[in-house]
Amino acid sequence: MTTKKTTLLILAAALLIAIAAGCSPAQKPENTTPQQQGTTPAQQPGNTTAQQPENNSESYVFTDSAGRDVTLPRNIESVAPTGPLSQIVLFALCPDKLAGLASWFGDDQSEYLDGKYLSLPVFGNFYSDTLNLESVLLAAPQVIIDIGEVKPNNNDDLDGISDRTGIPTIFIQMDLGSILTAFETLGMITGETEQAERLIGYISKTLSETEQKLSTIPESSRFSIYYGQDDGLTAVVSGSIHADVVDLAGGVNVAAVEATGRSGTAMISPEQLILWDPDVILFAPGSVYGEAASLPEWSGLRAIKEGMFYEIPNGPYNWMGRPPSVNRILGIKWLSNLLYPDVFGYDMAAEAREFYRLFYHCELTDAQIGALLRNSG
Repeated sequence: MTTKKTTLLILAAALLIAIAAGCSPAQKPENTTPQQQGTTPAQQPGNTTAQQPENNSESYVFTDSAGRDVTLPRNIESVAPTGPLSQIVLFALCPDKLAGLASWFGDDQSEYLDGKYLSLPVFGNFYSDTLNLESVLLAAPQVIIDIGEVKPNNNDDLDGISDRTGIPTIFIQMDLGSILTAFETLGMITGETEQAERLIGYISKTLSETEQKLSTIPESSRFSIYYGQDDGLTAVVSGSIHADVVDLAGGVNVAAVEATGRSGTAMISPEQLILWDPDVILFAPGSVYGEAASLPEWSGLRAIKEGMFYEIPNGPYNWMGRPPSVNRILGIKWLSNLLYPDVFGYDMAAEAREFYRLFYHCELTDAQIGALLRNSG
């Protein structure tokens, strides 16, 4: 577990880039145009590269994270996400270039978004039977962008989407170790280089600041954490992408077991939880947080008796990573500050305002901040 956390931090630090870093929408950054003769990300394993054409060319060849050469328009004004993770990333980077959504913004999400985005067509997930191909073709995005972890059938899946739609489809690898490079590449592709720099600056500062402050906390002084969802006995296991925030925020995930369920989870027994007896318990939104103190299988746990149990903030997305996208960056700040307030000392209301303004293009009200943080600190 310590090796997992250390590896993630080293990967993130190695990629740090020295770049200067109802809601109403914040002013959207002025669009920029794609680079004409600029540099491209270094050609290393897993990185994406773009072979820039002559200045008067209307297209260029882009090599995506799957190693596929795809011809893209130089000036992109319309993009489509393949799924929820891609949708969050592209919404942070270029909300006004979204041709449609992979999934509808639900009632609990819409209060954080400008109404104009709620009326976008919903395409569905490109990797499931929810895809509305007719809607995609009517919207006619210039490029379809898949973002996330490398999958076993990446190339076949991407080629299949491109064949069905006739639209260039690319894959950009993005995890917490490659997030900075991914945003740099996406900024170049979409022409949103200024917003990409803002996002990179925020993420870079967060990761480096977290690493530096955690280096002052001995391993022996770190808190053990249990992260449960649904009935509370669905553990988010150590080593899964959904538990990365625990490691990066300086916690020790007690659920060091093999995932047996979907999305990095495993069903455990109350007896196992008693044996682990974690210092801190994190409940996913919509789980048994509100009932835990009165339930016999929970009330005897040390964390419950000492009031060291919390509900993860949620809106428009779970801060710990459902889905595992940019929302995790704020989750790192929240959890590290929750565990070690004397070291981090964040004003989480101010931190939330800044993050939502930058990534969700929205200004939080005091009431919304109160609701987000009500059970989380």
